[in-house]
Amino acid sequence: MAESKKVTVSKRDVIWNYVGTIASMGSNFLLLPLLLSFLSSAQIGLWYVFVAISGFAQLLEFGFTSTLSRNILYCLSGAKKLTKQGCDYSSVDGEVDWHLMRVVLDTSKTIYAVLGLIALFVAATLGTFYVSYVTDSFLIEGSLPAWIVFVVSIFTNLYFLYCLTFLRGLGDVAGENRAKTLARIGQLAITAVLLFCGLSLLAAALGFLAYSTLLRLFAIRTFRSHHDVEEGIKSDAAAVAKDEMLDVLKTVSFVAWRDGVVSLAWYGATQATSLLCSAFLGLEQTGTYSVMLQFATAIHQISSAYLRSCFPTFQSAYVRDDKQTQKAVVEHGISCYVCMYIVATVLVTACLPILPLFKHDFICDPVLFLGIALYYFLLNQHSLFCNIIVSMNEIPYFKAYLVSTAAGICVSCVLCGAFSWGAWGLVVGQAIPQLCYNNWHWPQYVLKRTGLGYVQAIHSGLDWWKNRMVGQRA
Repeated sequence: MAESKKVTVSKRDVIWNYVGTIASMGSNFLLLPLLLSFLSSAQIGLWYVFVAISGFAQLLEFGFTSTLSRNILYCLSGAKKLTKQGCDYSSVDGEVDWHLMRVVLDTSKTIYAVLGLIALFVAATLGTFYVSYVTDSFLIEGSLPAWIVFVVSIFTNLYFLYCLTFLRGLGDVAGENRAKTLARIGQLAITAVLLFCGLSLLAAALGFLAYSTLLRLFAIRTFRSHHDVEEGIKSDAAAVAKDEMLDVLKTVSFVAWRDGVVSLAWYGATQATSLLCSAFLGLEQTGTYSVMLQFATAIHQISSAYLRSCFPTFQSAYVRDDKQTQKAVVEHGISCYVCMYIVATVLVTACLPILPLFKHDFICDPVLFLGIALYYFLLNQHSLFCNIIVSMNEIPYFKAYLVSTAAGICVSCVLCGAFSWGAWGLVVGQAIPQLCYNNWHWPQYVLKRTGLGYVQAIHSGLDWWKNRMVGQRA
């Protein structure tokens, strides 16, 4: 046994979370002008279809990443027993059960190995059928070899998730994002070199494969740098039994599969629109629409980076029943998200006219982008509140997510197909069901649990940020 850890967010964690977020966005946006310069419009649209399929394959992790990392953190915080929902406070003390920790880690790695093989099979069969359909039997130049490489990368991206799960479970936000940053830089460099060598679409696929490989290398090295955890794990010489791993699997699966349903619904509300666009509007319009989605996603990522870096702190506070810390995380995080999202949306809208400089026929409609940005603001805001809920090891929102997304896809198909609304049909069709329930209910659910009002939380959070900045200047 060893003393349990109180996980708190440090300035280093927050900085690296922003660095990781910016690096991820930066690599994508630096890659964008290269893709626009070296690929045809059809190839660009196909690349975003690849990315959408990869996102679908990631759904096969079915909520295990957040659930396993949360339970690893519970172990480090002193929990001696894992529960399907909530936390057994009677089992929490000041020491770490390293054998339970080893069982969770070994279970995690096994789960990702199985899921990776399933993703490989699905991509190689159903994925190949769909890509063949949208490319008229791979008639687009370079599409077949690029797809073969991309299928392999789908497996590695899913299997190597266990490395990030380990780091996230330690509450090492800085280490996780440092690994992501270095891997993104490597992906960008490799893709750029191969594009200049004339590999076209294959260059982007090889870069995507390099990302997952580099990510594993850096993440494992960072995990092993936590010498206290390494020594704690090595101090337990008992063999990990299959029955123990099965018990952990049964426990975490209760929330994980529900989280997986949420991930499926989230995919349907975001990335799946690229697939709908390719089916209704063609690959060229898919490329334009997907670029605007990429900008909206980037705005969300940078705006929510601070709150996401605080989730381990919230989870640790929940295990210790520290209400004040939980309340502070909500106030500081949501106020940061709202303000940064508004500022970032204004800046991106002003920069959209630059894109035609790289490809004269590639035009993004600013009004459509603002519609997408508003939809993403409300969608991602309630998603952040739902992440706070699942930090309490409960997930009451999975049915609502599934129903809203299914309704959104149906309405979008009607608006695009029967009414020919084009890209606006995708946005409005997805937004209506979300506005009916999810957009307002789950923020209200969390605020009620923490004893806050929405305006109050933002106001208190902004006061905290103001005092923090004034204090730093002083």
